[in-house]
Amino acid sequence: MQQCNRCQIRIRGSKRVCPLCGGALSGTPEDPAFPALPRRKFSRMSAVKLAAFLLIAFLITDALIIYLLNGVPSWMPLAVFSAAVGFVDICILAYFRNNILKNMQFQVVVGIVLSIVIDYSTGWYRWSIHWVFPIAVASVMVATIMTGVILRMSLQEFVLYLLVDTLLSQIQWFFLLTHRNTFPLPALISIASCILLFLGILIFRWRDFFSASSRYFNI
Repeated sequence: MQQCNRCQIRIRGSKRVCPLCGGALSGTPEDPAFPALPRRKFSRMSAVKLAAFLLIAFLITDALIIYLLNGVPSWMPLAVFSAAVGFVDICILAYFRNNILKNMQFQVVVGIVLSIVIDYSTGWYRWSIHWVFPIAVASVMVATIMTGVILRMSLQEFVLYLLVDTLLSQIQWFFLLTHRNTFPLPALISIASCILLFLGILIFRWRDFFSASSRYFNI
């Protein structure tokens, strides 16, 4: 036990100086009565604050460029939009950092939206809806199943994510029916694959889907 010769008090635990007078302590330090939890060096809020600071710095830099050039460059709106999406993406990563499946879903949606915007802003070559969209939704379904298997999760825990991926793949019909997609084969393969995979789950593992639906939607 430590003690302060000036205040004539005994102090439990381990202190560097006396908490009353700030003087030196004598004696042998003890283990603290209550264990101290380690502090996170870089917390979730720290990541959001850093992302916000970088976004503000980027916007201020853009304002200076506009002032110096006496006009808005053609690439500026796309750069601002990309920076804003990046900030939102970091916030999503920080918020759902303990849920890898939900994080994957949001990352795919953000990636698809950003690719379509970039494609449209740079000449609309349609690579985003020809290749990025179909490959992204099919890949996230496979990645969701693989993640569930690796983490030894039951199907009930991730089957609703597969439903979301299947519904997301159906958005491609908008580009097909409006003739915006001039190379429909990858989109059709992606749509058919997602539907068949989810139908297989409904047919062979419908109890898991019903249990998951009852848990999340109180069906």
